Amino acid sequence: MYHAIPMPTVRFLPKNTGIEVPKGTRLIDAIRQAGLPIARACGDDLICAKCHVEILQGSVTREAPIETDVKARNQIEPKFRLACAIRVHDDLTLTTTYWGD
Repeated sequence: MYHAIPMPTVRFLPKNTGIEVPKGTRLIDAIRQAGLPIARACGDDLICAKCHVEILQGSVTREAPIETDVKARNQIEPKFRLACAIRVHDDLTLTTTYWGD
């Protein structure tokens, strides 16, 4: 008997939309797949920090030193994470400053 492997759900607030993605999907790719805008100037190379999001629920891997350095250099608040640096492994709820109602 075949059992489907459950996929994590990524929810986007305040849009209150969500999508399921395969485990290991880059968060920035999930955001694009959902049709939401995501700021980026570096081509997803962990340089510009414009793709910062706030994880409201769910767990992600600990921030690597390179991400911490990029955020500091670009004056991004510590509460934010870079969508290009995160892989989705569990359900997440997130937002960013430019997703309006």
